[in-house]
Amino acid sequence: ERRMNEIATELGAFRSEQFCNEANAKAHEKFTGPEIWEQTNGMVDVFLHFVGTSGSFAGVTRFLKTKNPKLRAYVVEPHGAAALAGEKVSCGNHRIQGGGYSRRDLALLDRAQVDGFLKVTDEQAIAGARLLAAEEGIFAGFSSGAHVAAAIGLLQEREAGTNIVFLACDSGLKYCSTELFT
Repeated sequence: ERRMNEIATELGAFRSEQFCNEANAKAHEKFTGPEIWEQTNGMVDVFLHFVGTSGSFAGVTRFLKTKNPKLRAYVVEPHGAAALAGEKVSCGNHRIQGGGYSRRDLALLDRAQVDGFLKVTDEQAIAGARLLAAEEGIFAGFSSGAHVAAAIGLLQEREAGTNIVFLACDSGLKYCSTELFT
């Protein structure tokens, strides 16, 4: 961090600081959350998200909980790297890209908004991404597959019969040469 700040100063560069820039979460609170609410006609019981910076999770959850205080919000993490859930990281080299950085200190994450933590294996994320492509025609990557797997797990257990929403935040195009679609 120190060296990055030095380089930014030397070059007169702008650093977005996406892991701590409140504008990250506010954009999702102002736009993504309302879009979800509108598109579901307010029929959303659960929001889940595989967090990277946690900006999407924080902003969407903040908005949705103002509309539905009973909404449950779950953080999705890789199995073996559920640092936010307080677990010891035993598999920092998981294949689910875009999150699961084994960080416990995400500045944008308001833990009071988190109703639970869900773990997904690499294999579950891959199966979820393939299912999303085959059944819905949505060509997405590992993190979207993790969302599908987590949602299915919740629907089979404690959230049966609820409306679960998640973001498909990555395209499958950059994963064509990986085990995701080979």
